[in-house]
Amino acid sequence: MEEMDLNKLGLFMDEDIFLIPDDATELLLANKFKNYGEDLPEETGIVSEPAPALSPTEVNSNNSQDNDIITLSYEGDFEKGLLIIYQGEEMSEDIKAFLLKILRAVSYSLKDIGLVSSVQLSSFPPTALNQLNAHKVIVFGRLSHPIIKLKEANYEITADGDTEYIFADDLPVIFEDENLKRKLWKSLQAFFNINK
Repeated sequence: MEEMDLNKLGLFMDEDIFLIPDDATELLLANKFKNYGEDLPEETGIVSEPAPALSPTEVNSNNSQDNDIITLSYEGDFEKGLLIIYQGEEMSEDIKAFLLKILRAVSYSLKDIGLVSSVQLSSFPPTALNQLNAHKVIVFGRLSHPIIKLKEANYEITADGDTEYIFADDLPVIFEDENLKRKLWKSLQAFFNINK
C-alpha cells in the first residue's frame, strides 16, 4: 500500500501531531499492526454468556454434564469500550493499516478497541454481543445480525441505551473513495467529540 501523503492524512486530522514518550509503546504496537503477520501476538479478550439458572432438580440431573459457555473473542484489548465490526472474515493488510490510521486520527489504538468480523459475529447469538457492554460501536459494511435494526442511515450516529453506533460502508469501499473518507471523518468527529 502506498503511504498516505499529508493531504490525504489531513482528511482525518486537522491538528498538529506531537509524539509523547508515553505514546512510544502505542507507536510500536501500531507498526506491528501495520506489518500484520506472525510477529504480532494475537490479543484476544473473551466474553462469556452465563448459563441459564437451573432449578435444584435440573442441577442434579445435569451434574454429569458440563455447561456450554458461549464466548465471543475479539482482537485488541477493548480498554476504551470501542467495538469495531467489519464485513467479511479477514481484513487485508492495506485495510488494516487504513483502519489503524482512522483510529489514530481519533486518538485510539488497537489496545483501546475490540475488533470483530461479521462472519465471526454471525455465528454467535445476539446476547454474546450485549455481554461486551461496548460504549461505542462502529460497523463497517453489511451485517447479518439484529444490531442492523438500529441503522438509520450510513454515517449517522444512533443510540440504543448507553451505546452509540455508527454504520458505514465497507472499509475497502471507503479506502478507495475520497468522498466516503470525508463523510466518515465528519461522522467520527461528532462521534468522538472532536472539534475542528
